[in-house]
Amino acid sequence: MIKPLVLATLLLGAAGTSAAAQTLAPGKSSLEFTFSQMGGKVDGNFKGYTGKINFDPAKPEKAQAQLEVDLNTIDVGGADGNAEAKKKAWFNVAAFPKATFTATSVKALGSGKFDVKGKLTIKGISRDVGGPLTATQSGDQLELKGSVAVKRLAFQLGEGAWADTDTVGDDVTIRYKLVLIGKAD
Repeated sequence: MIKPLVLATLLLGAAGTSAAAQTLAPGKSSLEFTFSQMGGKVDGNFKGYTGKINFDPAKPEKAQAQLEVDLNTIDVGGADGNAEAKKKAWFNVAAFPKATFTATSVKALGSGKFDVKGKLTIKGISRDVGGPLTATQSGDQLELKGSVAVKRLAFQLGEGAWADTDTVGDDVTIRYKLVLIGKAD
């Protein structure tokens, strides 16, 4: 089973690339995706990612976020699917081992909800993406949870015979939970 998908990288964020005061807690965070294959739902995830994030829910316009995903850590539920997803027709990990997300804006919607926009880059192709984000503070931890819908073919994920959307759907939903430790600058 092949699991393409777009990196699932999203988060929050806004313009800028300065160092973040908050630390991403990978053991408490997750980066997952869902797509359809031959009519069925397929879930997968990326186990390796790093982020530079600075987010204060009270000042979303000052938010900054960059996420880098190690595409070699894709898990679509089996060794064959994982190997296929890394091939040239899909993520082409040999030439493009990383995918990135850089936030460009965050807009407060009220009640801990935000609209996030940014640039997602996969296989050297950058596209504007966006989606909802919910921020929940608990002690010194800030949980950012959200999703973004992307089209895999916009990133040339599934080239050649795999471009047929009857076998693998074009729609991919990326879901993330990012737990940040510490206070924003």
